[in-house]
Amino acid sequence: MQIESTRFGKLDIDEHKIIAFPKGLIGFADEKSFVMVQAKNTDTVAWLQSTKTANLALPVVSVHQFAPNYPDVPLDAAAERAGLQGSPDDMAALVVLCATPGVPATVNLQAPIIVDAASFTAVQTILEGTKYTTREIFVVPAAAAQPAAAVAAP
Repeated sequence: MQIESTRFGKLDIDEHKIIAFPKGLIGFADEKSFVMVQAKNTDTVAWLQSTKTANLALPVVSVHQFAPNYPDVPLDAAAERAGLQGSPDDMAALVVLCATPGVPATVNLQAPIIVDAASFTAVQTILEGTKYTTREIFVVPAAAAQPAAAVAAP
């Protein structure tokens, strides 16, 4: 399958790698289908590219790279409340990165994107009772070596 992207041009993607968001994303309720695109020259940042809207691509990072004690509330319970089913072992937590020139980069740790890597189904959910906010400073440890997400890029 081929999709258009204003950021990446034409992308040839494996239809089996499309991540379904049955409820859309917060602020993008009608966007229900994305693919993961790995950023060049880094394993830290990836992009969730809409398969429907060429100019919608969100930078994301795996929380496992920089926040070893995250989350502070059970993620599996949040995933279940949001309607995501599957084994906790198959779940990956991504957070949206906001990087504006001249301002420290932040990530939204209050509303992670939880991806079931086995079914390629995902939800973005607001964590209840967490101490984290939507604008946590983004700092990656120098030794971060894991890929940006548990789901493969196209």
